[in-house]
Amino acid sequence: MEHESHNPSSPLHSESQALIRFQQTVQTGSSAVCPTFQNIKGPVNVTVQTASSHSESQRMLRDIVDIAGVIDKHKKVLREKVQYITEYTSKPGAKILITENFTNLWITEGDCNSIPQRHEVMDIEAMSKQKPGARSIDYREIFLCSQHESRPPRIILTKGLAGIGKTICVHKFVYDWSSGSAALDFDFLLMFPIRELNLLPESKLSICQLVQRYYPHIEDTAALLKDPDIKCLFIFDGLDESRLCLDFKKSPEYADIEYAMKLHVLLVNLIKGNVLSHASVWITARPAAARQIPAAYIDRLTEIQGFRDEDKVEYFHKKCKGKADMILSNVMRQPSLFAMCYVPAFCWILATVLQHGMKSYSETEIQQYTPRTITEVYSNFLLVMIMYHQDKQSHGVTEREKIIDLLQAKRPVILSLGRLAFHCLKVQKLVFCQKDLESFRVDLSLLCDGFCKEILLQDEPVFQHKAYAFIHLTMQEYFAALYVFLQHHMGQHPNPLAKGLMTKVRGLFSRPSFSDVCRSACKKAAGSQSGHLDMFLRFLCGLSTEKSLRLLQGLSSREASSAEDAIRTAAYIKRTLHRDIAPERCLNLFYCLNELNDGCIADKLKESLREGVLSTRDLESDDYSAIAFVLQTSNSDMQEFNIADYNVSSELLWKLLPVAKLFRTVNLENTEISDVAMKQLCVAMKNSYCRLQSLSLSGTYFTQRSWEELTTVIKKKQTILTLDLSYTFPDYSAISLLAAVLKDSECRLQTLKLISNDLNFHCCEELASGLSKNQSLVELNLSHNQLKDLEVTALCNALKEPECKLQILHLHHNQISSNCCQALGSVLTQNQALTQLNLTHNKLGNAGVKILCSALKNKVCKLQKLSLKHNNLTSNCCEELAFAVKENSELLDLDISANKITDIGVRFLCQISTNHGSKMQCLRISLSDLSANSCQALATFLVELRTIKELHLDFNILGDLGVKYLCGAFKMRDTGIEALSLKRNYLTDECCGDLISALCVKNTLKFLDLSFNGFTDISLELFQHLVQKCADLEEIVLQANCFSLQGCNKLAKLMNSRQKLQVVL
Repeated sequence: MEHESHNPSSPLHSESQALIRFQQTVQTGSSAVCPTFQNIKGPVNVTVQTASSHSESQRMLRDIVDIAGVIDKHKKVLREKVQYITEYTSKPGAKILITENFTNLWITEGDCNSIPQRHEVMDIEAMSKQKPGARSIDYREIFLCSQHESRPPRIILTKGLAGIGKTICVHKFVYDWSSGSAALDFDFLLMFPIRELNLLPESKLSICQLVQRYYPHIEDTAALLKDPDIKCLFIFDGLDESRLCLDFKKSPEYADIEYAMKLHVLLVNLIKGNVLSHASVWITARPAAARQIPAAYIDRLTEIQGFRDEDKVEYFHKKCKGKADMILSNVMRQPSLFAMCYVPAFCWILATVLQHGMKSYSETEIQQYTPRTITEVYSNFLLVMIMYHQDKQSHGVTEREKIIDLLQAKRPVILSLGRLAFHCLKVQKLVFCQKDLESFRVDLSLLCDGFCKEILLQDEPVFQHKAYAFIHLTMQEYFAALYVFLQHHMGQHPNPLAKGLMTKVRGLFSRPSFSDVCRSACKKAAGSQSGHLDMFLRFLCGLSTEKSLRLLQGLSSREASSAEDAIRTAAYIKRTLHRDIAPERCLNLFYCLNELNDGCIADKLKESLREGVLSTRDLESDDYSAIAFVLQTSNSDMQEFNIADYNVSSELLWKLLPVAKLFRTVNLENTEISDVAMKQLCVAMKNSYCRLQSLSLSGTYFTQRSWEELTTVIKKKQTILTLDLSYTFPDYSAISLLAAVLKDSECRLQTLKLISNDLNFHCCEELASGLSKNQSLVELNLSHNQLKDLEVTALCNALKEPECKLQILHLHHNQISSNCCQALGSVLTQNQALTQLNLTHNKLGNAGVKILCSALKNKVCKLQKLSLKHNNLTSNCCEELAFAVKENSELLDLDISANKITDIGVRFLCQISTNHGSKMQCLRISLSDLSANSCQALATFLVELRTIKELHLDFNILGDLGVKYLCGAFKMRDTGIEALSLKRNYLTDECCGDLISALCVKNTLKFLDLSFNGFTDISLELFQHLVQKCADLEEIVLQANCFSLQGCNKLAKLMNSRQKLQVVL
């Protein structure tokens, strides 16, 4: 009797399954004891098989023993086949144990959606391709049941880009199975690289014959495959390399495993389940080839995303032992390089280049040596491989100064390989046979073992000939671009991209520039639907830069391209951006600008999103990922990221957020932020290389979960100094989370804005608990919250705590009355850190201000700026205010505008004299019912208090007479005025002469506002004189006066007369 059980507990994962066989002999009529299973979670499936005779029982036992022996032998064969990584090694022919060099890959599970027609590298550079709701999955878990599945998936399709790690992932899965540490529920794993299947001599094969061809050690294949109790997994690696197209509609159906059929028919029937319906199938493919399989036949779709940031770091530490930290620090300085390291193959290329650089350059020189663009990486790789090959041939010429001679010697080989790459790229051919190499005169032994790989092993008895491919798709594209570059500069074929007889004839008589060649390539790439020329164009552009030309000295026999070629190419690309091309092609042109080291990529991208190609198309999710990569790779100013520039919906916002780590300021105002988007933002902020200092989420809405994510990051991220959470309307629980952040000793937040959030007493009390323990917060803005005395008193209690170091407090547009001023006053006398207090638009009244004045007189008070604007004040409080200012030597800026101060109040206020300690620099008394009668007192005040530099008297009724009084003071002062604002004061040309004359005495004026008055063209010459005399003048505001159109034109010309002067009309 045999018991079969699927055991969910395994050494690797709690959900992995195991097959246990147990046999016992019992007599008819007796009881059989079932074996005991321990430490098992989940269901156990038991299959009971009985034998009618002793001989049959013996046969079953013998079969089990025989199968176990076959399985052990098969595991050994597979383990030997996959235990070494032979591709992506620094030196050709080297082998690395897969257990030592395998780095975890990021794999996601998602839906089988359509694949956009784009170049794969653009998908590589789409930094965050994971769909909302897609879950990450370990490579060992792909055949396990998820929580929502009743049985394991039968057909799994894994898609991934070239070089992303599909084959290595398959090999590691097979190795783990053969070692007994993964996929324990499978008895046999049968692996078939499809690029090898292309070369089978037979046109038709049965499944049995296919298995026998690859695994001759498996005897009686038909019986084994037919047995439903023996679980087999067929692995077809590299569907994209198949020469046959899978037709699921027209392929004939067969169920016989011994019936010979064409390979593509065999695959279709196996996937459909017509044959071996109990067997599982795993297929890997590039995205475009993955579309051959209809979604209806796929039980699970997974995608290999490559390396995450932490995986990249791990890879470099494994690959570059001893020098990983220095190499990583150089890679991190180039966002485009670090982004491309998502692809393991690119990681290897870059690591190989930088390892060589570490041997040839000092620590200071390596920073200049580090490539900055993709083209520079590949050009450096070419040099490294040439020198490796030279060492291999025992020539011993590896010094940097000898590289030019080496390039000259290897030029014919490089040209032959480039010609092969170029002509095959045009027809999208990726795999070459020996005949192709011979027709293009390519001799792999001379150089190419570092760039090409032999697909078939020489000792494999199944195949009759070999095939070859470049080690990575981008390597073929680089050599194709290099071939075009060399053909042009050597004069053999000035423009290999030219079409038509007449075009070629004209090229014979007038040699085109290299920018003309790039222009031809740009036309072809922009018009391509598949995007197969995108990366080729990028390399071609990159080869025209000065640095690339210096790297490749020795390959070209003529004068290299001039710097003007790169400039002209960039200009043509920018013009092409305004044409009607596909968004994918448009985005690739931005990449090309990056290869050309153009510094205005971000600005051009914003322009295209506003009014160019990208503004007229419905961009897909991956397009925004590509936009994110453009921003990361550009050399543009990365100071501020404003979401308003990118016209992105809230659903796709998360695609752009990985760029947040590159900017110092991120503005996401008035955006609905989903949990997925917030998670992406937080991941970006957690990055150790995040530059973010200021984050604005004003006007956004996010959930409690997002609040938790955000506050956790803010607590730990010490670089974030400013956080704007205005108009987010947090509830008590969100404020509690924020308070916990402020209490944490690791918090370094300096500015917190909570404007217009309808905070209640409980919220203010909780916030106060955080403020009382916080020593980093410098500025807090609680304006527009309708705070009453009770809420503000709770905050004041926190501000009095010695640990609180708050310097700036904004409480404007609330409902604070005089009853709260005692608490505010106590803060002023106990908190020496507080230097600015804004109480604009409250209800303090004269009584409240008098209480504050008592605090201002206290020598402990360090307040420097006080705003009492719009607080129902009258002249009755001005005398008390004047005495407070006299006693206070710290107050520098006082604003009492928008109150009923009147002329009487000004006269009280101007009692401040030099005999006291006041050092006031700025006085604002706008909109206060002042007339010319107040100007005599103001004039005396200005003469006596020489520290005054700014005077704001807007929206009063001073008139010409009042201004003339002030002019006398301006002329008498020892120090000049730097800022004067007399907006809407009923002034005319009558006072203009006196005013200009007085302001020119000291020539210190920087800002002048005379808008909304009655000046005419008569005063034009006076204003011109002011501009000529006051060299420090930065802005003059003259809008809404009585100038004619001709007069406005003359005034506008004033801006052109001097740099940095702004004239507002």
